[in-house]
Amino acid sequence: MASIIISAVGERKETPRIWFEGEKLNREGFRVGEKYLVDDTRDDRLVLVRVKDDPDARVVSFRKRNGKLVPIIDINNKSLAKWFEVSQKLRIAIRRGKIIITKHILTGQVAARLEKARKALSERRKLAVHSHYHGAGVLDLAIHSGFARAGVGSFVQVAIEKERDYLDISLSRNPELFTPDSILIQGGVEEVIPDSRVPCDVFLAGLPCLGASVAGRAKMRHVKGESRTYLPEEHDTAGSLFFYTLNHIIASQPWLVILENVKAYSSSASMAVIRSVLSSAGYVVSERVLGGNEFGALEDRERLCVVAVTKGLEDVVDLTDVQPLMSKPDTLGEVLDDIPADSSMWRKMEYLAKKEKRDIADGKGFRRQLFTGEESRISTITRQYQKRRSTDPMILHPDRPELSRLLTPEEHCRCKGIPLKLIDDPAIATGTKHEVLGQSVIFPAFEAVGYALARQLSALISWPSDSALAA
Repeated sequence: MASIIISAVGERKETPRIWFEGEKLNREGFRVGEKYLVDDTRDDRLVLVRVKDDPDARVVSFRKRNGKLVPIIDINNKSLAKWFEVSQKLRIAIRRGKIIITKHILTGQVAARLEKARKALSERRKLAVHSHYHGAGVLDLAIHSGFARAGVGSFVQVAIEKERDYLDISLSRNPELFTPDSILIQGGVEEVIPDSRVPCDVFLAGLPCLGASVAGRAKMRHVKGESRTYLPEEHDTAGSLFFYTLNHIIASQPWLVILENVKAYSSSASMAVIRSVLSSAGYVVSERVLGGNEFGALEDRERLCVVAVTKGLEDVVDLTDVQPLMSKPDTLGEVLDDIPADSSMWRKMEYLAKKEKRDIADGKGFRRQLFTGEESRISTITRQYQKRRSTDPMILHPDRPELSRLLTPEEHCRCKGIPLKLIDDPAIATGTKHEVLGQSVIFPAFEAVGYALARQLSALISWPSDSALAA
């Protein structure tokens, strides 16, 4: 039989200490009073070997618990520092008269990620990015652009996206994101098996918010026909996707993870699990809510930005240091197209006016959002914008208040600060354009994130390598 103990190096009187006890020692022959030698000839481990008799042998000590002698192995000397650091995780394997003490795999992974980060940046090679829920590549393009501003190159090594049209748009409109070695996967993240043979530097994911947003939770309650509040994790298609993304992160071992979602996701059970799993895997997690107006966009969409860096980089990366790279236009009118007053785009939409009256009569808070162009902001433009829903922001006719219109895709683009090139293709349907834009991030906000992170991480160029870095 064999026993494995996951422990950590302790400290007593400013000296490293490895200490463990219990019936596991008895079972494998390390009983109270038995002798053992410490084999310290290997660089990566200590091996304790049971012996009959030897002048240099140590003795298994004990303590009493409920009248029974409990065997203890206690190694407390400064020479331990040659192999292990205080607080370092250990793997202790006990079998057939031997105890093998090594660094836990997590310790090795953290050190490897640190060295990978230093080498990638010091050698000025393009950072390999894995992208989940890639969409039309807006988040990827924003981070890529921010990195590039700071002199750091990047490319999408693996992109996973379920919708064919979205992936096709990204491939055709964002050629700078891809190389001949890029792997594009059309399918659900849950359908793709994590592959540790394809590691990456940076992991990006705009986690689906279908069940996390206020509107999403309300819709779930309506569909289920119950009055209770639903959790994001109960969403039929999106609720469990974070689980698969975490599996991919663990497999690909990035040293930088960037996630985004709606502001409300911060208080979800999913986010609590993400924090816990990433922390346990040797990452330090920080979060910040980014407002669109603050970062130069007219659409004041708020998004939760989550940055996780491998341990050892937490003093380098500071999410609070992300600053706007541009100022927003003063008024909405600056980004609106000159639509003729007699254009067919202007509609009465009487059904929306009637619905608003019903909502008011029923005491509901839903109101139409009509903008003249003089405003300094616009409300959130969503994925289903083309459906002309009652709370979608619309532009009021300049002379006839009974008429209004949807934003054009180009206006939608400008409101979010997204480069127009993303949709500058007549082959892309108007509805599809609004879909990919409506579910996207505020571009300048995440461009600022990429820029700040790249500048901070560039400090790694002067770091020492290998053993000194891991120490």
